[in-house]
This record gives sequence, C-alpha cells and structure tokens, in this order.
Amino acid sequence: MNIRLGKLLGIPISIDVSWFIIFALIVFTLANYYFPQVNPSITPAMSWLGGIIAALLLFSSVLAHELMHSVVAKRNGIAIGGITLFIFGGVSRMKDEPRTPQSELKMALAGPATSFVLALVFWLIAFYGGKARLGVLGYEIAAYLGIINLVLGIFNMIPGFPLDGGRVLRAILWSAMDNLDRATRIASGVGQGVAYLFIFGGFWMMLLGGFLSGLWLVFIGWFLNNAAQQSYQQLALRRALSGINVHRVMTVDFPHVSPAASVDQFVHDYLLQYNYSAYPVTEDDNLLGIITVNEVRDIPRSEWKETPVRQIVKPVDEEIIIDENDDAFDALMHMAEDGNNRLLVMHDGKIKGMVTQDSIIRLAQLKLSGLY
Repeated sequence: MNIRLGKLLGIPISIDVSWFIIFALIVFTLANYYFPQVNPSITPAMSWLGGIIAALLLFSSVLAHELMHSVVAKRNGIAIGGITLFIFGGVSRMKDEPRTPQSELKMALAGPATSFVLALVFWLIAFYGGKARLGVLGYEIAAYLGIINLVLGIFNMIPGFPLDGGRVLRAILWSAMDNLDRATRIASGVGQGVAYLFIFGGFWMMLLGGFLSGLWLVFIGWFLNNAAQQSYQQLALRRALSGINVHRVMTVDFPHVSPAASVDQFVHDYLLQYNYSAYPVTEDDNLLGIITVNEVRDIPRSEWKETPVRQIVKPVDEEIIIDENDDAFDALMHMAEDGNNRLLVMHDGKIKGMVTQDSIIRLAQLKLSGLY
C-alpha cells in the first residue's frame, strides 16, 4: 500500500508503508548506537533528534537519487509513472523500456552519480563547517550523510539487475548483442548470482557471530533475488501486452448502482449477490461516486428502505480510475502498486467499463503461449 505525497518536477512521489519500518529502525540505530559511539558528548536527547534529522535527509538523498533517474529517463523519451520510497530505498516506475542502450546507460548512471555528488557535498559541509560552526551534532550528521551517500552510490553500482550497475551491464550487453530480451535475461541471471552471494555471506557472518549484520545481508540478498526474477518477468509481461490498451480487456458487464436505489436494495441486490469491495454509482454513464459496505454500516437498519444511495455515495479515489486508451500493462502495474484488483475504466468523463488483474494476466498468458 502506498501513500501519495504529491509531485516533484511533475513526477508523482509515494511512500510504501514498509518505509516507516526502515525509517524507525534507522532512527533507533543512529540514536542508540551510531551517534553515542562517534561522539560520546552527544546527549541522548540530541542523539534522537540527530537520528530523526539524519534519517529524513537520508531518504531525501534516496529521493534525489531516484528523481535524477526519472529526469534523465523523461529527457530520453521514457514516461515515468512515479517514484516510490520503500523499505530498501526507492524505485522509479518506468512506463516503457529504454529505446536504446545509450539511453539505458545514461539513466542508470544518473542515480549513482547523484549519490556521489551528494556524498561530496555533505563532506564539504562537514569539512568547512566543522564542529565550531555546525555544532557537534550538525557535524556528525553531515559526516554520516557523506558516508552513507558514498555507500549508496557504490552499492547501486553492483552489477546485479535491477540495481543501477545491473542496468549498466544490461546496456553494455544490449549494445553488444542488439537484443534487449537476451541482455535482460543475462543481467537478471547475474543479479540472482549476486543475490545468492549476499545470502551466503550473510549466513556466514551469522555463524561467525555477526548475527544482525548477517541477517541484513540475507534479507537484502533475498530482496535482490526476487527483484531480479520479477524484472525479467515484468519485461516479458510488457512485451506480451505491448500495443494492447485497456479498452480491449475491459468488461462492460459489471454491477453499477443507481443513485435512486435504496440502501436496502443495494444490500440485497448487490452486496449479497456479488463479491465486490466497492460498487460504482452511475447515472447516464456519469460516475457519481462509489459505495461500499462501510457506508451502509453508518445507516441504521430501520432507515435502509427510506435512504437513497445518493445520500451516502462517496467520491471516487483517482487511484481506482484508468482511461480506456491507457496501456494494459500500465493498468496491471497500477493495480499491483495500489493493491487493487479492479479499476474503473473512464473516457471523457463517462464510465466505460471495468478491468481486472485476472483479465489482463489471462490475456498475457495467452499471448506468451502463442494462443492469441
């Protein structure tokens, strides 16, 4: 589940709920271990304040890293669906694959280059500001951010797809072989190999007594392995759904409620008949809103027959709407990102139908098997 924050440079920014877990962990680690160790004169209260500030600046650095990927991608004609910050950092959601190896290479290098520049900036702030000007806590925060941005840049240059280094490797292979699918398959395989090295190294560290550090390596390796597999599968899905818009996979036969219907009718004719979490309320193909079981709960049962649906309809969240001319693959990624199984299909303000994950995946399977 994602929380939308707004837009930067026209790019939607979201936070996955898992981000709060790593944010809390980083603040706790900095406040209880890092700052007290690097400078014992820092008080507990200052350590917690420094942990919060440093964690926020760290994720701002991650956002800058991903934002630069997106900016370079847009300049090379690649549409960006948005940036999501999550437990392991961030990801820029490309709506298309790069058109050339050169554009892939530029986009891949933009993120690490940004991290290296930020590392230099924070080190210069620490060096020229010093403890006298920045204060002890300010100096340690700047020094920490210099180190962590350097580590972030180096880590992302590991040649394991879908890390930036893996994308650099894919660009080189793509240029040499002139085959994006084959280059992606090889880069994904290398990414899985790197992931297994992380997992093996993590278990080895755990056996040698570094349990927490080893556990983190195992966790990162597991994530990279899944990401490498999913990246190749995503390319296959994208290719299978290429040129297919939502209009071709939507259904026009779906339950929608009249605003004049009573709540009692809605319960008996819809809630008890269909397995949907939300129902569109329409009038002359105009979408007025949606109604769910939550709205019904707020109405006393004795008032169900007298209460029309129009009184309890709620506005439609933009996250569950897609245009009929949008790409089917984008619709699938949109649903996966927001945890929705269905999207309402609109065009020119009129409701046209509904599209589901199952219908898109079923079509992709038919295309991949050569039956479509």
